[in-house]
Amino acid sequence: MIEFYPNSIYYPREAVEEKLAKGELDKTEKHLMGWTERHRGEIWDCARDDAENPTDEILLDNLRALLLCKGSLQPAAEMGDMIKEIKKEVWYRNEKEHEPAAEVAEEWRAKYLVKWREARMFEAFVLIEKRAADLLKILRA
Repeated sequence: MIEFYPNSIYYPREAVEEKLAKGELDKTEKHLMGWTERHRGEIWDCARDDAENPTDEILLDNLRALLLCKGSLQPAAEMGDMIKEIKKEVWYRNEKEHEPAAEVAEEWRAKYLVKWREARMFEAFVLIEKRAADLLKILRA
């Protein structure tokens, strides 16, 4: 089974599962289901390289592998969320003294971008595990 865990931050699985239980990953889950549907053909093409009749695990592994290659479930939505975080940082840092927004944004990207993307990918991988049955329904439809 292909696994993913963030290298740049400590993000315990329990924290992701807690977010899932609270409904905080509903948007990510919706993006994952849509992404799986849009990439179903590609996932099957890759899976058939492994086996003529891919098992559920082969399908899910190829879903994971393709997601790692693509790097994002919904780039536009992630960019919007990232912009919101940067705006919060700009607001917070300008409470004390004025700092140019572009400078704050560049510092945020340098400091947090990799961590941000890794956390998102880890959440997606946990969702793949927790929603495997739903994803397989999409893949086998």
